[in-house]
Amino acid sequence: MSPKPRVAMVSSEMYPFAKSGGLGDVLGALPPALARQGVEVSVFLPAYKSLLQKGGFAPLNGDLPDAFGAPEVRYTVFKGRFDGAQVYAVRSGDLFDREGFYGDDGGEYPDNALRFSRFCRGVLSALGQMGSPPEILHCHDWQSALVPALLKTRLGGSPAWARTASVMTIHNLGYQGRYASDDFQHTGLPPEAFGIDGVEYYGDLNLLKGGIVCAEVVSTVSESYAQEIQTAEQGNGLEGVIASRAGDLLGIMNGVDYAVWDPAKDPCLAASYSREDMEGKAACRRALRTEMGLKGGGRGGPLCVMVSRLASQKGVELLMATLEDLLWMGLEVAVLGTGEVAYETSLRRAAERHHKQMAFRGLFNERLAHLFFAGGDLLLMPSRYEPAGLNQLYAMRYGTLPLVRTVGGLASSVIAHKEIDLERDTGFQFQGFNPAELLWGVVRACRAFEDKEAWRRLVWNAMSQDFSWDRIVPRYLELYEGALARRAARG
Repeated sequence: MSPKPRVAMVSSEMYPFAKSGGLGDVLGALPPALARQGVEVSVFLPAYKSLLQKGGFAPLNGDLPDAFGAPEVRYTVFKGRFDGAQVYAVRSGDLFDREGFYGDDGGEYPDNALRFSRFCRGVLSALGQMGSPPEILHCHDWQSALVPALLKTRLGGSPAWARTASVMTIHNLGYQGRYASDDFQHTGLPPEAFGIDGVEYYGDLNLLKGGIVCAEVVSTVSESYAQEIQTAEQGNGLEGVIASRAGDLLGIMNGVDYAVWDPAKDPCLAASYSREDMEGKAACRRALRTEMGLKGGGRGGPLCVMVSRLASQKGVELLMATLEDLLWMGLEVAVLGTGEVAYETSLRRAAERHHKQMAFRGLFNERLAHLFFAGGDLLLMPSRYEPAGLNQLYAMRYGTLPLVRTVGGLASSVIAHKEIDLERDTGFQFQGFNPAELLWGVVRACRAFEDKEAWRRLVWNAMSQDFSWDRIVPRYLELYEGALARRAARG
């Protein structure tokens, strides 16, 4: 495709400005990777309180009116830049002047349908007044899914938008932006959009459904997950809608920004190391054990780590069900993450009971996350489902072998065989979502760990994998080409 299209991405997160998980990492890496290959790319974010407090953003001249018929609504747009990409933050009143992105300790903000509807309307209102709209509007998850619906139903007939195609990327189908039908009034969509072929879902408003139905093409974050979400088991009620778009659906595995995730240059680590010189990893292991207060593990087994959002999706209950067995085996276990209160409480109590072998930090800390990946031996990812997963990719680069359940991106990215293949394997896998299979996976990993030469070869394989974004960008350019072709055919 020549010339390359101008791309505007719409997302609720982007590292280093706003991040709560993998979505932020992806948006912090994909736009710069596109820019390196000659794509003019911009990113639109909500103007969170914390984002503006970090500095680096300047307001554009004047407030902007709403393009969807609400004269009382005004938007302020702030402009910044990050690694070759223009970054814009959209503000609408005080809707994003809060500490959390999506909620607080009491749960999700009750007005999130309003907040992110206003954000999407603000993005399109701003783009319509900033010059020629981009050829590609690339939207990420439910928070930006209203954009394709508005583009198709409200702006599709405008000559200014005639060449703009939308792309809807599903990072996690478990979160759909489903709200009461009364919240439809905030969307700016025409009344007929609240129907089976639009944003209506069993009488409710479903923002992600609208994006899936209205976008020219749909993508998700691994080939395996693209297949799984067309099934009742993983489709979260939208499997029929997604299957109807199967011809326009593409799975593209997430990548890693090796400028950020590189043990040879990582400022977060106690010592640097590389595939060719692993001495520093032992120092990182010691530093992690010291920081977490671990003093057990006298049997010499692998140090097991888990860096995760604490939710049912992540299989935390499997870890809790096997924890006593792991500790009885003499292993040390360290967990880093925040999430559901019940999981945090259980992990904290376990760490108090077994403080020499078990450690838990109920927070998200970027420096400590890097140290976990460097200092651990075995990363546990027993996910119920996992669209892509990034932690297994980080762990492999840092020489920490992942033990994963064979779902989604975990199945796509970690090479493992029933009989360990020292020439190819990069980690360990198990299939069933039950404690026995997780425990057996740990036992297999422990046996491999006892053979130092075998473990060294597996670590070498893992650290040799290349999941760089520069290798993945061509697939996104193909996706954009397909979106533009479908937009041209629609007229």
